[in-house]
Amino acid sequence: MDFEFSSDALMLRDMLRRFIEEEARPLEMKYFSAGALEDQERARLHTVIEQMGLWGITVPEKFGGGGLDMVTACMLEEELGKTFLPMELGDVPPLMYACQGGQIERFLNPALAGKRRALLAVREPNAIRPEEWVTTATFQDGMYILNGKKLISSNPGQDDFLVVLAKAPEGVSAFLLECGLDGMQVSTNGCVTLKLDHCAAEEGLLLGDCGRALTLGVEVAPAACIRLGARHVGLAVRLLEMSTEYAKSWSALGALLKERPAVQRMLADVKVRIESTRWLVYHAAWMMDNHAGARSLTAEVRLASGEMLARVTNLSTMIFGGPGPSQEVDLHRYVQSAVPMESLEFGLDCARHVIAADLFNSPDKD
Repeated sequence: MDFEFSSDALMLRDMLRRFIEEEARPLEMKYFSAGALEDQERARLHTVIEQMGLWGITVPEKFGGGGLDMVTACMLEEELGKTFLPMELGDVPPLMYACQGGQIERFLNPALAGKRRALLAVREPNAIRPEEWVTTATFQDGMYILNGKKLISSNPGQDDFLVVLAKAPEGVSAFLLECGLDGMQVSTNGCVTLKLDHCAAEEGLLLGDCGRALTLGVEVAPAACIRLGARHVGLAVRLLEMSTEYAKSWSALGALLKERPAVQRMLADVKVRIESTRWLVYHAAWMMDNHAGARSLTAEVRLASGEMLARVTNLSTMIFGGPGPSQEVDLHRYVQSAVPMESLEFGLDCARHVIAADLFNSPDKD
């Protein structure tokens, strides 16, 4: 078995790693204080990524991207996970690839070019699973009328647009909405909430077929899932770095935390969980590059990386327990900004279902 990465992959990884350390991390505290990056800061980061030749490198070739192999893409995703800023390399939510006709020029192409950002409005307050959603879309006089509340990851910027999932009579449907429409209100109170009150969307803003939103992007979803596992690994690595530095520098009851057996055990546990998950991710990426991917393997990555991240977050929080060197250190807040834990739990349930179904449907072996 050859576990070596190619020289080109290592070059791309190291270039992105320097960018994250020198350009992205210094903006993290400002990002958390303001709740979002300023438009000029986002534009500057985008420009630097473009100058490095990394923008769009992981987008499928048929959509005009670089079509980077999965192993190298996972290496880059792991580096992106090491900052709490919402960093991307030109990817869009998988269901955006279902854009048709005028939607391509209006939404998809600008999003792929980094000129517009697609914000998913999927989750609802106290409702994670589709069967629990209450946001509705009713077709009246050639328009869809949307009512309900959705959670979004950040305050929309000037050029951003929303991908809203709502329940139509035919089933869950997706809509591409410009920000600032009549009947649309965005508020921030611990989380960013989108309120829709008789918000009208023309029929041409329906993404895909009505009632088929949950099937959009199925072709690219497995790759996105594996890369998300790599992003989880990178985020866990960042938490380990923070916890290790804290244990080396902070004293309690006359002794450094690093000298306490309980802290040593927790750090060792975190390290092993990260390494085991990392190699499952790269194994799945290699399988996909060699056209041997399996649905259950993708689900295994989703389950293992999600459970690992949740466990690492809890252990790191325990290490940081009690008075810390900075009141701004809030690991759960950091992780929540990148991976909402409610959505994570829903994803884990889906992954378990897929794995169990494949086990039961597998042919018996001697």
